[in-house]
Amino acid sequence: MGVRKLSISVPSEVEETIKAAAAEEGKPVSTWLTEAAVEKARAATLYAAGRAAAQELVAEYESEHGKLPEEFRQRARAFLAEAGLFDDEPWQAAG
Repeated sequence: MGVRKLSISVPSEVEETIKAAAAEEGKPVSTWLTEAAVEKARAATLYAAGRAAAQELVAEYESEHGKLPEEFRQRARAFLAEAGLFDDEPWQAAG
């Protein structure tokens, strides 16, 4: 696996958090950021797979029983948001 240099911009308070976390784990910042990026990519893949599976289940239900009532959709969204699995306002990357 080759190594490439990457330049990123982060707010100063995020820089402090990254450096502290890397130091706490006894890792260079670049290693810590690489591991964090891989973890985030894996989580995004799992999230997408879960979302696709949920959409498939809803489509299957609706094909057999008709449209899922809006009240049920709202309750499901509220449950997922409370569980930390649904976010109406995704995190925005720095500049």
